[in-house]
Amino acid sequence: MLQAHGLTVAWTLPYYEFEQAALLNTCDVVLLTPLINHYDMPARGQWALDSWVRDGGGLVTVEWTLWSWARSRMFAGLSDLLPAQAMRFTRYQAVVYTMRTYDPILSAGLEASLPLGVLNETLTLARAGATLFYASNYAPNSAGVVGWQVASGRILSFSIAAGAVSPTELEDPTTARLLANAVRWAAGNTCTPSQGDITRDGCVDDADLLTVLFAFGTTGSHSADVNCDHLVDDADLLEVLFQFGTGC
Repeated sequence: MLQAHGLTVAWTLPYYEFEQAALLNTCDVVLLTPLINHYDMPARGQWALDSWVRDGGGLVTVEWTLWSWARSRMFAGLSDLLPAQAMRFTRYQAVVYTMRTYDPILSAGLEASLPLGVLNETLTLARAGATLFYASNYAPNSAGVVGWQVASGRILSFSIAAGAVSPTELEDPTTARLLANAVRWAAGNTCTPSQGDITRDGCVDDADLLTVLFAFGTTGSHSADVNCDHLVDDADLLEVLFQFGTGC
């Protein structure tokens, strides 16, 4: 699913065997989706991951990480990184996220209200200093997607399992897009809207139009993504056409 959204995926050791920071040398983001009850990450691994994130790595966690920390104090060595706190334990429900803070990377290609289907969710609250990007319908004031920066690293936490319980959860295009956006956000990927001037030569002309046409349908990071939504589509083409001739 992440590869379909233009991301490169590498598998490391299972989290309960992870102890070496060297395994992260070629990574930008760790997607931590623990699946097995009563298995913690080794203390050496937690220390290595914490240090790697603070040095500029990205971390995305799902519901199970927060649940494990709150119930069993697993992942205690990562607790200072986590931007949300689990308050009530899991239930299976029709989850709807509602945008609270717009972010051009995290919200790219998504509506303000996100019906995600029937999923496992834990009631979570944003910790002090964290940004609530999406609220959940679990209960009043409950968090859905929460993030912050710790030192040079970026961390984002979900209240849902997001594929950890069943891969069919990621067949929903909204859930898949949100998770892919979360990985890009944690990586610190940035995009500056070009106002149609893709070639950055001060003139919106045939060169810019052809760049969009040749890249049409491309997902992920691309210069033809005029509006920074990680998809080269009609919106980018129209922006170039509306700006055509500007600066020439």
